[in-house]
Order: sequence, then C-alpha cells, then structure tokens
Amino acid sequence: VAFASYVVIPAIDHQSVVIDISASALYVSNMRFAAQATDYLASDAAPSPVLHFWSLGVEEQFYVLWPLLILALAWFGVRRARARGLRVHRGQLAIALALLGIASFGLSLWLTRAVEPWAFFSMPTRAWEFAVGGLVSIGAVELSRLSGPLRRGVGLVGAVALLGSVVLLTSDVPYPGTAALWPVLGTSALIVAGTTPRDRTVGVARALSVGPMRWLGRLSYSWYLWHWPALVLTTAALGALATPVMLVIALLALVPAYAAYRWIERPLHHSPALVASTRRSLVLGGALSGAAAVCGLVLSALPGGGALASASTGAAAGDDQTGRGPAALVTTSPTTRPSTSPSAHASPTATTVSWPSGPLTPSPSSIRGDLPVIYSDGCHLQGRATTWSTCAFGDTSSATSVVLFGDSHAAQWFPALEALAKKHSWKLLVRTHAGCPAPDVTIFQRSLKRAYDECDTWRTAVLAEIARTHPSLVVATGTRTDSLVDRSTGSRIDQSKAAGEWQAGWHRTLTSLAKAGVPVAVLRDTPWPGRDMATCVSTHQSNPSACDLATSALDSPAYDVGTVKGFADAHGVDLSTVICDPDRCPATRGKYVVYRDDSHLTATFARALAPYLYPRLAPLLPPSP
Repeated sequence: VAFASYVVIPAIDHQSVVIDISASALYVSNMRFAAQATDYLASDAAPSPVLHFWSLGVEEQFYVLWPLLILALAWFGVRRARARGLRVHRGQLAIALALLGIASFGLSLWLTRAVEPWAFFSMPTRAWEFAVGGLVSIGAVELSRLSGPLRRGVGLVGAVALLGSVVLLTSDVPYPGTAALWPVLGTSALIVAGTTPRDRTVGVARALSVGPMRWLGRLSYSWYLWHWPALVLTTAALGALATPVMLVIALLALVPAYAAYRWIERPLHHSPALVASTRRSLVLGGALSGAAAVCGLVLSALPGGGALASASTGAAAGDDQTGRGPAALVTTSPTTRPSTSPSAHASPTATTVSWPSGPLTPSPSSIRGDLPVIYSDGCHLQGRATTWSTCAFGDTSSATSVVLFGDSHAAQWFPALEALAKKHSWKLLVRTHAGCPAPDVTIFQRSLKRAYDECDTWRTAVLAEIARTHPSLVVATGTRTDSLVDRSTGSRIDQSKAAGEWQAGWHRTLTSLAKAGVPVAVLRDTPWPGRDMATCVSTHQSNPSACDLATSALDSPAYDVGTVKGFADAHGVDLSTVICDPDRCPATRGKYVVYRDDSHLTATFARALAPYLYPRLAPLLPPSP
C-alpha cells in the first residue's frame, strides 16, 4: 500500500499517508482517524488507503485490556480463596464482561451525541461489542440446550436484523449509539443459530454452512484488508468511480486476498516453528509491525511521487457541510486560455489588477499548512467550543475596533485584516468558529449528525458581546449551506427551502446589529470550488491554469451582500472582481496560489488582498484622530 500510494496519491498528501500507514502498523490508527474526523480542516480530506485499519486498532487495544482484566479477576479470586489458584470461573468472566459492556455502551451513547467520531473510532466505546461476543462464547454450552426451533427462529431474526442494518443505517443515522445494536445483536443471533452441528442442516445456519459461504468466510479477514486500499488507490489514480465499478474492484480484491490467505496467512498460522514458540511468534509479529511502519516512513523520504494522480480527486463529491457539488474546471492547455460563459448569477466585472510573477507562493509542498495564525493560537474555535479568549490583534489600545465574525470563510480573511490593522492602527478582534456562519441559522452538522447547538450558543454570545462593547465595525461572512434545521420543529429543512432560510438568517443577524447600532460590512463569499485545488495545482505546477474554475464557483450575491438592502448601517463588500476574471476564477493569481484546499483561500493570497479590501472598508470606519 505504501508503494502504490507513492505512485498514485499526489505528493502533497504523502506526509498524511505516511502517518496513516505507520499508525496502522502500530495499531493506533483509530485514534488518529478520530482526531482527523473532528478536525475541521481534515474532515473533507480524501479517504486514507488504510482507513479500515481503525477496527484492527480497536481490536488490539481490547486484546491488551482484556487479559489484564482477567488477571485482575484471578488476583481477586486468589485473595478470596487461595485454593482456587489462578482459575477464573466462567460466571466471573460473564459478570466482568457484562459490567464492561454496560459501561462501554453507556459511554458510546453519550459520545455518539457529543463527539460522534470518537464514539465511532475509540476502543472504550466499542468494547461492548466484544463483550457481547464474549458473552455468547461463555454461554455457548447453555445456548446449545435451547430447542432447535427456537435457535432457528433466533437465526432468522438475526439475519433480518443484519440485512436490515445494511439498508437502513444510512450516513445520516448517528452511529454507533443505539443503531449499532442491530448489526451486533443480529450477528450474535446468527452465531447462536449455529451453536451445534445439527443446527446447520436447516434454516439460516444451513445457508451459511454451504461450501461457498464457508470459503468466503475463511477469506473474509484477508478480503477486508485488501478491498479498501484497492478502492481508494484506484480512485486516486482514475478519479471518482461509479458504484458498479467500485463493486467490480471490490470483487477483484478477492484475488490478492486469496493469495495472501493461501501463501501468507495459513503458512504462518500453521508454521511448526511458530506454533512451538510463543517467543518466536511475538518477535516475528513485532518485526512485521515495525517493518510496515518503516515502509510508511520511507514514503516520505522518496522524491516526487504521485505520478498517476488524478487532478480531479479530493473532495470531488461535494463539501460535507454545504452539500454543494464541485464547480466546473475550465479546460486549458499550456498555451491557451479559452473563455467560458459567465454564470448568470455571478459574473464579476473586470477590474485592473496587477499581480507579481515568480515561483508559486506558497510552494506546492506547503499549501496545506498555509493557514491564518488563529488556527494555531486557539482564536478560531473548533468543535463544541462556545467561549473564547481576548483574541485581539493589531493596535490593541486603539479606539478603532473591528470584529471579524463568522465561520472559516470569515477566518480566511484574517491575514488581510491583520495587515490592515497593523498598518492603520486598528484593534482587530477575532470571533470566528469552524462551521458557524454569521447568519442566524441552525446548522445540521453532518459529522455530528445533529443540530449544531454549540454554534447557536456561540453566535448568540458573540452578538451579545458586540451589542455590549459597540465596536467601530463588524466584518461578517459565511459560506452558504443547505444543511439547515427548522428551529420550530427540530427537523431538517428541505433543500428547496434552505436558500430562503439562509437569507432570513442574514436578516436576523443584521437586525440584531442594527438594534445595537453597530455598522457591519458583509463580505461576499469567495468562490467555492468544492474540489481539492491544492492537489490540482501541485499536480499541474507547469500549467496551473488547468485548474481554473468557471465563474459558477461564485455563489449568488443575493445570499450575502444582497441581504444588506434596507439596513442603513449594513454594507456589502464584494472582492469577486479581484479574485476572478469576467470569464473564470483562476487557481493562481500571478505567483499566488489562491486555494489551500477545496474552498479556503491560502493565508498568503488573503494577505495579498489587503490593498483591495482597504478602500472598501475605510469609508465605513470613523476617521483617524
């Protein structure tokens, strides 16, 4: 996988894959992927070719915990009755498993609501599933005494529960939570149905006992290991794949799966030298894990790579929060720049802008990390955070105070505003939160699979602070999303009505600021590519115009700057004529790389926009003393 990743995954993402592979080899990738899933910057990243190793990390971590628990029980038993030696009775194990399972399930329910990625990926919230399997195993003797018809009925119920979970557990269902009961209990019921050999002659147990099913079952572990990298790496090489193609690739993964099972897995499992020596087995296991981790590290040391990467890979399926699809790329060649018809709602008027030439800035290898400093100092809030520190920049003693307010599309303007604050002696206050736009709307947070209540709490507190402190100007923006919640019913708003609710949200925010007597500059949202522009530019360094976007990447002004009509102290600020040409939105402006990912400006380019932002904001501020 490391070798194939070097060939097909863009070089700009090699460092991330390096860490994934090494973490997987050391059985801690589940913790890495949980952290990534809760990281707003990484939540839309392309899937890792070793993402599926998260479950093996959970397994191995449980296998470390479980023997320690057994030893603790044995020690407790010895203290109570030394005559028992180190023997632990099945009843004691069952009680221990049940208590462990109850605690784990309770934690899973809580974290599924609070921080779903950690509920999904972490061992403590998944331990109850192992506990259920352990209880089935411990109770195998008693379960075998159940009547045949009863066990067959249990098997049928299990099959229905398992197949039903495949159909009903969509991406919008909070998981694991209570939803995980269906596949876990369904699988347990199937195991109960085949407790004894005679059960396997009828019903569901018989269907699962036929030769082809048993053959597939023997290969299932190896198939699990091979199918995911086959899908991810093929997608990286060829671009987005249709579902039938993905199914074919998954089936073809049976070929390497069988080879690995036949010539690696079984020979190792039945090796006389390993069977005879626990020490040899442990040493070999450690050596193989170490070698796999080193393979990942070697990937970062090799030059180049990503030769077969597709420029259209990345977040091509659309943003997790906005639900928008990617904007169209403008087809170009190294020597021509054909025009495209401007979008009906977003055609910028030509503005004379002179951009410096030179090597791409930031360099393609550092585009991902070209972030505003507020991402590292804690001023740009993430996740469930609702409170903030002072977060003051520029001339902090100045009487002229400017508040930057909104989501990450507001935070991207920080470098420009900080430069202006330093130059013109403003006090710049940062009030930004990932996924929390300035319009007063309730977001359905797709990664949490619930209403983003923390966002509403934060926004209300910011507006209250603004009303209390009365700054000189509020600079507000946000990227439009169709993923909204109706506050009166608590249900998701139909996509066809989301645009109207978004505009109503702006109206509520502007009304609040008007009542407080605070002037506001509403920034028009920047072009939204919806695909990984950093990958595209790094892949086409000799011809970055191949990544240029049609002007449809600009959202309608009606959704932000157009909402200021009727508010005397609200003003629309539109820099689309600077960022885009009349016929395209370029991926680079002179030497500057415009985007660091699928929708955000690089900090370097945002800072270069300061001279164009100043004349739009200066008339809205009180004159300097």
